[in-house]
Amino acid sequence: MKPLQGKIAVVTGASRGAGRGIAFELGSAGATVYVTGRSVKGAATDNRSETIEETADGVTSRGGKGLAIRCDHTSDNDVRNLFEQIEREHGRIDILVNSVFGGSESSLPSGDGRHFWERPLEHWDAMMVAGPQAYLLTTRYAVPLMKQHHKGLIVNITFFIKDKISGNLYYDLAMNAINRMTLGMAKELKDFNVSTVAVCPGWMRTERVIDSGFGPEDGTTETTAYVGRAVVALATDSTVSKFSGDAIMVAKLARKYGFTDVDGTQPLPFEG
Repeated sequence: MKPLQGKIAVVTGASRGAGRGIAFELGSAGATVYVTGRSVKGAATDNRSETIEETADGVTSRGGKGLAIRCDHTSDNDVRNLFEQIEREHGRIDILVNSVFGGSESSLPSGDGRHFWERPLEHWDAMMVAGPQAYLLTTRYAVPLMKQHHKGLIVNITFFIKDKISGNLYYDLAMNAINRMTLGMAKELKDFNVSTVAVCPGWMRTERVIDSGFGPEDGTTETTAYVGRAVVALATDSTVSKFSGDAIMVAKLARKYGFTDVDGTQPLPFEG
């Protein structure tokens, strides 16, 4: 029996990138995975071809059960409908992975420079609304389906480099908002046996990164399966509550749990 057989998971922003990699690994572990996002067949977003249906098919082909549900996680109506459907179909959620992020979409204006005062406000809206605000909105609807069963795991995908600004100021603020949110959620959910962990991948070879010419030979990148395996390791750890409220790098989790990337290596934390 696979370790997550019978578990119900939701992975947001799963049409591509970290979300897709996480959904695939949860599928490999036997979970039923609701794959959500805005990119659907015939109406993909951001000039990309990937869709949630493709991800759901990949989950199923790996031994889980993938279910594609279109959902804009900045829309209260969409998110409410998603969790009402899950409640009707299963009555609970075991794992929620928040992985949406609007700050990398090609439709955003480029701005006039790298400094925060040169960036258009659209950058702020994209990163904060389709980021921490979407995480909070989604988690608000997921929690009732966890706490009534007195069990659950929430994973917030984020990023940080200790004592450094990560990327630009807007991005850094968005990621640290997620990290702080994770700590607050953990405190409020402790009495319900629901754990909340922020997981920080390194420089991932997402579809966009690969299209930009970066491959395994670069030596500093990791696949999206690496963060997926980190999520599976947390989801199968009966003592995961000891990490609740923490922001933890995937590389650290790899060393603790002994998993590797697809090539058998354990990439080190990204410090760039």
